[in-house]
Amino acid sequence: MKSRIVSPKTIFIWNLLGSISSAAISIFLLLLVTRLLTELEADIFSFAYAVANLFVIIATFQVRDYQATDVSKKFSFSQYLATRLITITIMLLLALSYIFLSKYEFQKSVCIFLICLYRGSDALSDVFQGLFQQNARLDIAGKSLFLRNSIVILTFGLGLFITNNLLLSLIYLVISSYLFVFFFDVTNLFQFTRVIKEEINLKAIKNILLECLPLFINAFLLVTIYNQPKYALNTFFERGVIGTGVQRDFNILFMPVFSMNILLILFRPMITQLAIYRRAGDYNQYKQYQKRIVKMVVGLAVLVLVGGIVLGIPALNILYGTNLNKYWLSFIITMLGGIASTFATICDNMLTVLRKQKYLVISFAISCLLSILISNPLVEYYGILGAAIAFVSSMWTWFLISLVIYLKLQKHLNWEVQE
Repeated sequence: MKSRIVSPKTIFIWNLLGSISSAAISIFLLLLVTRLLTELEADIFSFAYAVANLFVIIATFQVRDYQATDVSKKFSFSQYLATRLITITIMLLLALSYIFLSKYEFQKSVCIFLICLYRGSDALSDVFQGLFQQNARLDIAGKSLFLRNSIVILTFGLGLFITNNLLLSLIYLVISSYLFVFFFDVTNLFQFTRVIKEEINLKAIKNILLECLPLFINAFLLVTIYNQPKYALNTFFERGVIGTGVQRDFNILFMPVFSMNILLILFRPMITQLAIYRRAGDYNQYKQYQKRIVKMVVGLAVLVLVGGIVLGIPALNILYGTNLNKYWLSFIITMLGGIASTFATICDNMLTVLRKQKYLVISFAISCLLSILISNPLVEYYGILGAAIAFVSSMWTWFLISLVIYLKLQKHLNWEVQE
């Protein structure tokens, strides 16, 4: 099955819109909760979203990057889809187990589960987007992200405004997100392929999971690194060491870091092109394209940092209706950590193209261990500033180790044509 040919401009615009909406969704959801509900409910939502960010890694199992660069189509879409349905189910079961063992109060427990259920729809949509990207149709993937995120924000906002009830509004959000996946992603699937039950087998599913296991471990460790300062803040909030609103404030300061993910999603088609050069054994084209990516990422990162220094805190104050002026230093430190995260992720994607992703466990494990060791002491004594220091330290550790690994492996790589 073949889809119609679209212009690079159309692909770029929709990919950009999808990227922006993907980076902005958590910003807008927290904004709505902060503006329409209490400080305590904003804290609960912030923590629940952080927990769900960890569990969704189980649901995606980081198959997307592997699927999008599977230009030889080693596995069929039916096999990728079956794998995703299994991992989403496992994620939801583990989330329920976590909630049961943690013994949070009712609202917090239900909030965590509903957000995990919503992130399950993200994971389901992601496997369709991987198919669209694999077939050079990032415009459809971008449309999926942009339209679904817009509907989710609108539904959640209206729910909060009309009911003033966090849990009920989350139920509306979940329903709207899954309905969109069914009516948009599934419909567009048939432009490229169809689900063939006969192709689905346990051996293929096991092989996909084994291929992506290093990527999954890396991503799980990474989100643990991202969340460790938030867990530390929650721990000291539960002990009464820090007051209501601190979890919310740190998540607001953290929002520009998530917005930097725009840079990463914009480079997805370029990563796929690198995979094509790698498979063709075209070392010169690969190197030139790699240099182009690096220059663009560095340039955009500098622009984001300068913009954050000048406009960051004032913009957040206006947007969220809070006073974050005392956190200016923490904000800049967090931005520097976000830049390191962006650089490191580019390194990781390039290692995935080279099919050397298993080595990344080294950088993630060291960074995660560092974050676990330093987050609680720093947060206990310095509060939000300590959380920012813990974050930037672990991010730069991750980037520098990943860079060394990539440069060493690339130097000794066999550049013959890949079968």
